[in-house]
Amino acid sequence: MANVKLFRVTEFAQSVFQSPVTHRTSPHPLWVILAVALWIGTVGHWPLWHTMLLQADPGTANPLLTLVLAAQVTLGALLWLALFGWRWSLKWAATVLLFWAALGACAMWLQSAAGEAVAVSPGDLLQFLLKSENWARLQSWQCVATLLGVAVAPALLVWRGRIRRIPALQRWVMVALLLVASYALLTWLGGYFSHALPSPLDPLAILHRWFGQPS
Repeated sequence: MANVKLFRVTEFAQSVFQSPVTHRTSPHPLWVILAVALWIGTVGHWPLWHTMLLQADPGTANPLLTLVLAAQVTLGALLWLALFGWRWSLKWAATVLLFWAALGACAMWLQSAAGEAVAVSPGDLLQFLLKSENWARLQSWQCVATLLGVAVAPALLVWRGRIRRIPALQRWVMVALLLVASYALLTWLGGYFSHALPSPLDPLAILHRWFGQPS
């Protein structure tokens, strides 16, 4: 009996070959990545969609442009999650992106309420956060509610949930396919809809913007 008990608590007993029921019913990491990316691209940028659709001048609202930008934001988040989609880093990457999206939503809401230009890129958000006077604005109940709803609640779900462990080769294939497919779609959207804004979460665009500028 001691040998049987030892076998049950080993890592092999939780592998794909001898999975307990809780492991087999756990969500696949692909579904976790897709769910977090979609959440960031929709709820995580709600002030931007509110501004583009509801606060635009009559006759100037463009649902197609809003949909394209939402797809770009979702694909950008998908790229970052795919880059860090490994077993030991996926939950951390999802948490960082969720809180970054929540802070961005707070900044966008404050800027929209003050009639300022809405910042959507990580660089714009960083500039917003570097100003000390903006931290007092972030302490409003609306921003606290946004942080709780956009970041804290889904992050708790991610951490409390048990993500299925998959073989290393399968994870490599999943990450590669996500990277290729999401970036191909992101590039197609940027080329086909030239009037749309570039994705604020495009990793290559961010690196080029931060490090590609002449000194």
